[in-house]
Amino acid sequence: MVVELGIGLVGAGNIGSGVVEIILKNAALIEKRTGVRLILARVCDKNSLCVEKFGVSKSIFTSDYKELIADKKVNVVVELIGGYEPAHTVIVDALNAKKHVVTANKAVIAKFGYELFELAQNKGVNILFEAAVGGCIPIIRTIEESYSSDKIKCVRGILNGTTNFILTKMSAGMEYADALKKAQELGFAEADPSFDVEGKDAAQKATILASLAFDAKIEGGPFVCGITSLKKADMDFASEIGFVIKLLAVAKKRAEGVELRVHPVMVPKSHPFANVSNEINAVALSSENTGDIFLSGRGAGKLPTATVVVTDLIEMGSRVRVAQRYFEKIKLIDFGESEFKYYLRLGVLDKPGVLAAIGKVLGDNGVSINSCIQKGAGMEVVPIVIVTHLAKEKQMSKALIELKKLSVVKEAELIRIEEF
Repeated sequence: MVVELGIGLVGAGNIGSGVVEIILKNAALIEKRTGVRLILARVCDKNSLCVEKFGVSKSIFTSDYKELIADKKVNVVVELIGGYEPAHTVIVDALNAKKHVVTANKAVIAKFGYELFELAQNKGVNILFEAAVGGCIPIIRTIEESYSSDKIKCVRGILNGTTNFILTKMSAGMEYADALKKAQELGFAEADPSFDVEGKDAAQKATILASLAFDAKIEGGPFVCGITSLKKADMDFASEIGFVIKLLAVAKKRAEGVELRVHPVMVPKSHPFANVSNEINAVALSSENTGDIFLSGRGAGKLPTATVVVTDLIEMGSRVRVAQRYFEKIKLIDFGESEFKYYLRLGVLDKPGVLAAIGKVLGDNGVSINSCIQKGAGMEVVPIVIVTHLAKEKQMSKALIELKKLSVVKEAELIRIEEF
């Protein structure tokens, strides 16, 4: 039996045009394989040039999303506008009209997900959002379906292709500014890359994954630190001691709550994350029954993202039930209570007693040194790299503040070492 799905597309930009391209090109193949007939019923955008570009009838175009939602031929509203508004309003109006929704909007899901899931259940419709996290990695479906009978303990991910591309190039010898410029030239970074390089994009995605993995209604946001202060020297030192630097999102379920953070970490060269290069994304799940799994794939791009959106449409056509999502309020653990081993790079004046002064500050704050590397003797400012034993974040943060106040310390960079 063939199931017909009338699609109302809101937002015909880069990803939206990719969705239309795939539907028009592969509709017959999709129907043959799945029994779901995808029909482009309406398109809503700022101007009608998009439908001419698609080669479809102008009669399906509208600049008013409310007209699209009201159309009886539309069963599913695909929101691909991006940002908070008007995307959030479009989704709410569609659900209230008892239309299914597919979106790739991580911002809306991260901020309003709980209310949208509840609204969808109350209206007897579904909202799917696989493309919001991880690009073409099916991480949402994996968590919600493959792990429905298991308890996830930890989710780790390289969730932003821009920052991973930059860090890959820095590991190969580029400085940050040159790597960012290269990413922009290739279309992997925006003209204003701050949302990516400051870790905010990955933080939104991490919030979504933590909520789904732990059935958690998380109040407050994760600890977030970006990559803008990293230097090629950090990559070189990391390599020398057996690590690669990655921007990692981490969500851990603990007895007292959820640990949620996004920041650069040292990853052992032997770990699969160390080999995730350029714009590729990756996610590792650890659970009680299944153990560990690792998924990787392209994290962005027109057709990879559009393919995931279309897969959600096919899933929508195949579903015979409304998704049941339940969330309990769970405490977000204070990041200061997290424990790490630390990489600390200090640029210091080449004077007697410097190491003793640094060691005293660390020791006074309960941080012990595991190893120390000093290079560049004879220079006015020399780099010292310290690797510590396990210490609490609040201890290390206090020590770092005090170290920066020392007259002999001219530069300080701290990177946490992730323990797998």
